[in-house]
Amino acid sequence: MPKTTQTGGPQQSPIYWMRWIPAALGILVLLTVLLVSGQIILVPLLISLALAYLLSPVVDMFERRGWSRSSSVLLTLTAATVAFILILIFILPSFWEQLTKSYNQAKELVSDPSRVEPLINRIKATSPQIAKLFERLQDPQELERIRGYAFGWLQSGLFRLVDVTASILDLLLIPFFLYYLLADYAAMRERIERLIPPRFRSIATDLLGKINHVLSSYVRSQLLIALVMGMLYTVGFLGLRVPLALTLGMLSGLLNFVPYLGTLIGMGLSLAFVALDGAGIGRFIGVIAVFIIVQSVEGYYLTPRLLGSRLNMHPLWVLVAIMIGGNLFGLLGIILAVPVIAVAKVLLAFLEDLYQETDFYRHSNLSIIADSQKLITQDTDIEHSRRAIITTSEIRSRIKDKNIPPSD
Repeated sequence: MPKTTQTGGPQQSPIYWMRWIPAALGILVLLTVLLVSGQIILVPLLISLALAYLLSPVVDMFERRGWSRSSSVLLTLTAATVAFILILIFILPSFWEQLTKSYNQAKELVSDPSRVEPLINRIKATSPQIAKLFERLQDPQELERIRGYAFGWLQSGLFRLVDVTASILDLLLIPFFLYYLLADYAAMRERIERLIPPRFRSIATDLLGKINHVLSSYVRSQLLIALVMGMLYTVGFLGLRVPLALTLGMLSGLLNFVPYLGTLIGMGLSLAFVALDGAGIGRFIGVIAVFIIVQSVEGYYLTPRLLGSRLNMHPLWVLVAIMIGGNLFGLLGIILAVPVIAVAKVLLAFLEDLYQETDFYRHSNLSIIADSQKLITQDTDIEHSRRAIITTSEIRSRIKDKNIPPSD
């Protein structure tokens, strides 16, 4: 008859749980192959999953008020689509106007040497390294090399234009994925649970619930952090009179979903528009200062308060995961690095709990406790014997002092 744990479940040896390691490795390899070979479908699916985590509370709210699940999903998606279109209507005209203005300013700047020369001199005065860079750019051989690189980059870019167009068309799959994820989530979860053997169903359901909680916490917390950062960037850009302050500010905040790389992209775009606006060095420094301040607020306050308490991950492991993900899967790996290690942490904690429930772990602890109790018992017996000896000797000395003859 198998032994039971304190929770009533059957005790299993470490060898039993080791049988699951090949299955786990097989699933990991399969997911890796799908990630490498199916990125076209994977990207819209992942975007749909993130949006489903964001919109599911709204769907649940409508459902609690008496709407059916499908009607709640349709109403939520309609409201989200209308909001997205209104944002585009509000942003796109000003964005296009400022983009056209910046393009015309750049053309005038390039065609007028009297305006280019003072700007170049101001930029060269900021650093000796930048001055050397401009000197290299005046070398005809260096210019020829740059022209060759530019032509090769343009040629490869034209070849990739078809892939980019296909990727944009693949994004049209997002509404379909999103609808079925929101409408059939409960049914899909029930089907998955039915596939799990009954004796493991409660454990697996608990594990899936923890993973779902971690992922939903990550997506919602990241969105809130991105919105707060976008507002902070916008306020800073408005104070510096940066072109497209609202658009660049909110875009820089949303790019925080891509760790480290998103910050560089946002800063590069902001500095580019400031340069096209003919700004001086002071505004360049101001834009960099805004990014430093907002990133400090995010790193020391927003992320620890909103995300760190839920995921509790060390920054070193986050950085290592981002580097590994970027090397293996590029931009997609960078984006998925943090949620993947968050899920991995849940799985490791689950495996640790299983290990601590095995006979191997529990019996080793019990043997240590038993040995300790034996030592305590031996020490107690020795102490009692010592006290008994002291008591006997005291009695004999008292008898001797009173000249009482000892009894036979």
